[in-house]
Amino acid sequence: MNAIRKILVPIDDFSNCQDAVDLASLWAKKNEAKIIFCYVAIPPLPPTTYYVRPELDELIIQEQTEFLKVMPADSTLEYQHEFLRGNPGPEIVKLAEEQNCDLVIMATHNRVGLVRWILGSVSEYVIRHSKCPVLSVKVNAQEPVREDSVEATTDGWHRPVGERSDGLRHRFEKSPFVTSAMSHIVPVHDYDQMSDVISALNAARATAAPVINRLGTCIGILTEADIQRYLDLNQRLANHDESVLEEIFEIDEFGLRRGNQTKFYQVTKHMSSPVVTVPSDTTCFATEQLFAKDPEVQQLVVVDGSNKPIGVVTPDQLNVIRRWNLAENTSNQVSLS
Repeated sequence: MNAIRKILVPIDDFSNCQDAVDLASLWAKKNEAKIIFCYVAIPPLPPTTYYVRPELDELIIQEQTEFLKVMPADSTLEYQHEFLRGNPGPEIVKLAEEQNCDLVIMATHNRVGLVRWILGSVSEYVIRHSKCPVLSVKVNAQEPVREDSVEATTDGWHRPVGERSDGLRHRFEKSPFVTSAMSHIVPVHDYDQMSDVISALNAARATAAPVINRLGTCIGILTEADIQRYLDLNQRLANHDESVLEEIFEIDEFGLRRGNQTKFYQVTKHMSSPVVTVPSDTTCFATEQLFAKDPEVQQLVVVDGSNKPIGVVTPDQLNVIRRWNLAENTSNQVSLS
């Protein structure tokens, strides 16, 4: 391992971060390194019946205040705080690269089984994508549930917290990101051949794919209906059905056919659905609201901060995450008698 000069310590739970902080302090002391503490807050959502803007702003201030209390016990160590907003995994990886960190030390939690497989974890994302070594500290401690702190919900998106709140904090912090529900589908280019795209989607067991142009910007989505329509047209063409020519070629104002048959085989000819995108740092709860606003939309393209598509999410995928969250919430709820 190269010399360690900067250690990044992501914080996601102020009550269970001390082990990671202490371990980072030991490494920093031994290597005369600087510690960078980071905390990634979920971006504030638009005001709704659940959220009011002043309360959201107050939560952000509270989080910043708590985060600034995190520091090494050894006052001689050099450290700094980075308070970020976004999707924790990508933001942590990005910060580690920007700060030229040599090591990431972070806590991992006790999620197991199928729930972990579906939801994934921030630590797993960082381990997969970080360019520098990642050292994980397993946290088993659980906060005792106080009888005066029942904020459990049964909507499937939000989990109870171990301290009394005004009913906003667990909704604000615990709803999983849309990236935990989406399918990681490689985007296709507008000039790609439909036959190649269909083969790739079949191999990936996917039914839709985001479409990008030569600049990598998302310009549309190729849906299952688009693919079926192409297959039908292609079959009619193979059967020498002349009526299909009107659908292959464009007719100009003079009644002349424009274009060529080559374009017929390209993705750009067949994607018919308008692109509707959702940022990767949007919660599943907020994404569900987007589908509710427009029932005709059956797929949303998930994009990163540069508007580059990274996956596709459907209502059915959100329902899977909701059911597992609901099962977990129900098992952990406490009722007052």
